Amino acid sequence: MILLSIVVPTHNRAACAVQTIHTLLALPENVQIVVCDSSPIDEIGQFFLGLYPESRLKLIRSKEGISVVDNFNLGLSACDGEYLVFIGDDDFVTKDIVRVATWASLNKVDSLKFNFSALYYWHDYMHASRGDSYSGTLHVSPFTGAVISHNVSKSISYALDNFGGGVFDMPRAYAGMISSSLAAHIVNKYGALFGGVSPDIYSSFLIANEARNCKWIDYPVIIPGASGLSTTGQSNAGGHYGKLRDNPHIAPFKELVWDSRIPEFYSVPTVWSYSLLKAVERVEHVSGRKFFPNFGRLILKCVVYHPRSYHENVFALKKLYAELGIWKLSMQVLASVGNEFLWGASRIVNRIKARYIKKEVDVVSDVATSLEASEAFELYLLNKEIKLNLP
Repeated sequence: MILLSIVVPTHNRAACAVQTIHTLLALPENVQIVVCDSSPIDEIGQFFLGLYPESRLKLIRSKEGISVVDNFNLGLSACDGEYLVFIGDDDFVTKDIVRVATWASLNKVDSLKFNFSALYYWHDYMHASRGDSYSGTLHVSPFTGAVISHNVSKSISYALDNFGGGVFDMPRAYAGMISSSLAAHIVNKYGALFGGVSPDIYSSFLIANEARNCKWIDYPVIIPGASGLSTTGQSNAGGHYGKLRDNPHIAPFKELVWDSRIPEFYSVPTVWSYSLLKAVERVEHVSGRKFFPNFGRLILKCVVYHPRSYHENVFALKKLYAELGIWKLSMQVLASVGNEFLWGASRIVNRIKARYIKKEVDVVSDVATSLEASEAFELYLLNKEIKLNLP
């Protein structure tokens, strides 16, 4: 029986994916790896074809021009495990992920939210202000090993209020874990687990609405990676911005109808807010419930952080004015100013601390790939006093 399926969607990043697949193959035999490759040229198969049964490794070549959302849904349809994890092709997991899935199965846990206390930066990672100082390093922040029940309703409210800010504390399939039964339930109810143009935040909202037994784990089980070609790497290098329809991430969405209340340019807040909005609308349509995303907070983000998109911001602002009215929209924006200011101030403080104040962060250096980082991190955890405390 396959306990866990780990899905790795990838596109034109074989150098990362091959290394990450090797790290996953070091896990026990009851873990299945599903690789969904939408690259025009197969540069992965040569390393693995014919070496493993499909219960161990599935290599799926998706059709040319498929979107990232369709690629994720394709991976989901190929899974055979009782539990499911989606990771990026530059991420890796620790061996404790098998213990977690086993424990979750015994305790009927349907979703798990992990605290990302460890982050890995590939050798080609570049920061907009710090250059290559993070390249080839693994950064580990303090963690407790605790496992607690997670309030998914609170996580939904926070994500809707900080509209365009991210997934935050909602449970996840991408860099999280859910049961295959929960995934099947969501597909049956809503048509698909992944949607919008950002599969992680869309699926998180559906999972948060349907999960009945969600746990939060404060231990490095899934380690997000940032390579030079990843969205994280591009964002931190200052390149995750531009015309919406010209972006290669958006181009495969041939029939995309953008919501006019969201400024039409490519950026982190616009892509996330659009995808979250699509999930909200889907849940509202099926369940009849009503949610209220904070459009004022989104507009504030776009105006402050992306002033070059003046015309797109003004157009969306006019649409929101017509729908919400000047009083409601103004109150949303004004109420968001303080929160956004505190968020910006916290980032500045964290940067100052990172440069001038010694923090309780362990750094493992000289790890060029996820395979090297995975091996080094297992040794690090072996010598760490704090262990994962599954109740």
